[in-house]
Amino acid sequence: MPGRPVNEFSAHAFWDWSCDVYDGPGMQETLLDLQDRMGLDVNLLLFACWTASKGYGYLSEAQWTRLIEETAGWRVNVIGPLRAVRRYLKESKDSGGANALRNKLKTLELEAEHAAQLAIADLVRNRSGIAVPMAAQIADARANLLSYYLAAAGGEPSGDDMALLTSIARACCGPQQVQG
Repeated sequence: MPGRPVNEFSAHAFWDWSCDVYDGPGMQETLLDLQDRMGLDVNLLLFACWTASKGYGYLSEAQWTRLIEETAGWRVNVIGPLRAVRRYLKESKDSGGANALRNKLKTLELEAEHAAQLAIADLVRNRSGIAVPMAAQIADARANLLSYYLAAAGGEPSGDDMALLTSIARACCGPQQVQG
């Protein structure tokens, strides 16, 4: 998600906020670790925190299950294959322009992530956000992340994963993100 590709999508606060958070210290590594190790969706991890930071509150495990199901097709049929080919090319030698193709796929993958975020953010389109103290934002983000984790992974997080979820919540709702 680093950088903001030029594309034809309409601007959205969720995307801009996500790019800023993703570029924060240690966030990319933390989010990608949960994605690769646990099969969690970076867009949904970020959505869990964005909704909390905007005062939309938290979603239940049942709501997360529905959200996971509604976004699965795009994740499995579009983003996943683009990521798999890009990663394959990253490991191969640059014969016949593999690096140039990998860079094009990276742009397409980012555009697919952007499209996914627009669809995800549409789910809160009619909800009203309220200003809440940072501690409440962090608590809601942590609750959202835990509900998403439980719905997606099907079990309680380990102590290490719980610490990761808490650090994500703090980083996403900390002072540097309040204005976002």
